[in-house]
Amino acid sequence: MSIVRTYRRTEQDGGQRRLEYREAWFVPGEDGPGEFVVHHGRVGTTGTTAAEPVAEAQDGEELLATFAAQCQADGFAPLEQDQLARVEVTYRFKGTEPTTVETSLVERLRAELTNQLAWRGLGEVVQVRTESGQAVLEVETPHAAKAQAEIPAAAKHAGVQASRVAAATLRS
Repeated sequence: MSIVRTYRRTEQDGGQRRLEYREAWFVPGEDGPGEFVVHHGRVGTTGTTAAEPVAEAQDGEELLATFAAQCQADGFAPLEQDQLARVEVTYRFKGTEPTTVETSLVERLRAELTNQLAWRGLGEVVQVRTESGQAVLEVETPHAAKAQAEIPAAAKHAGVQASRVAAATLRS
């Protein structure tokens, strides 16, 4: 799957700053047409999504290139590493090593957290590691506070006890 993810900062009347996102991806079809998806909105909201079937993989890649060019023309660009905040989400194990159930719960939390964040333009889980009796999920996000606000919902959807999950912003 190929993806283009871009952002734009604007100022509204009254000086209120706003961060918007635009992203698109192409998923080739296994036995039929692929799908080209465009997702956009204000960071922290689910935004709007449109999808269309694409017959050939080459057509999907061309649509992505055209989308990227249009984003650039409209003032959208990928965020640089120093423009992203880093949030660590921890899941505390009962012992020093995870059980099979805890390993499964961490994977569900990772998937749900990425889902919760990505559909709101808030980034994704970029790494998972185990240390000192806990799993640490590293998140890169354009807005740390809004990303942290989504963590309880992700934990609930993943079936993880909220009391075992904590978050801290490392870089904002």
